[in-house]
Amino acid sequence: MHLTLVLESESSAWDVPVHYNGLVQGALYRNLTPEFGEFLHNQGFVSDGRRFALFAFSRLLGDSEYIAETKTLRFRNPVRLIVASPVERFIRETGRLLLREGVRLGKQLLRVAAVELDAPRVESASVEVEALSPVVAYSTMYRSDGRKFTAYFQPQETDFQRIVADNLVRKAKLLYGEETEFGPIRVTPVGRPRKQVVIYKDTIIEGYTGRFRLEGDVRLIQTAIDAGLGGKNSSGFGLVREVGG
Repeated sequence: MHLTLVLESESSAWDVPVHYNGLVQGALYRNLTPEFGEFLHNQGFVSDGRRFALFAFSRLLGDSEYIAETKTLRFRNPVRLIVASPVERFIRETGRLLLREGVRLGKQLLRVAAVELDAPRVESASVEVEALSPVVAYSTMYRSDGRKFTAYFQPQETDFQRIVADNLVRKAKLLYGEETEFGPIRVTPVGRPRKQVVIYKDTIIEGYTGRFRLEGDVRLIQTAIDAGLGGKNSSGFGLVREVGG
């Protein structure tokens, strides 16, 4: 399910830091009931030893400009934020509580002017999607001296394809059952994806926006729409929607 929040400030223009993913994530967690928020943050849903919160969110979508003096983004009302999750409780609590409490992003308190709920259904084994937050594929590796580092992959690389597909299968098993067998899926960039560098809690994360074609098992494509494509979804990465959907 996709929940679109239309956000407005009392002033016509308002500023947030350029790297605001942590602020949006914090606002979403704060507005869940304490027990559910704690479960998602500290435990989550586990598949193949990996933890998933099973939600994703878009970038802030609207008219904005970069303010060099303060290194902030200045948005003008209205602004949309799209949140996706296959977990009905998450969508229900997010919509209800944010509508009542508003969204606090740093110093900005934004009211939710409108809420739109959509349940997009995938009906084709070949779908073109648009990434409304960067799609991330990464792997933890080791240097010759034993130190760990994170390698990020580009959409044209084979490792990107493999990592994104494996991630989708793990999430789909949470939705369809651990014993479920899935067919293959292929993720192909359409045109030239745009590299995005985001600083999240002092960590540099690389991802790609643009359009992608998803071909293969319809259940995996549905999982990408519902729970996000690629990794780090609950940190604000990989929310996709079907083009024309």
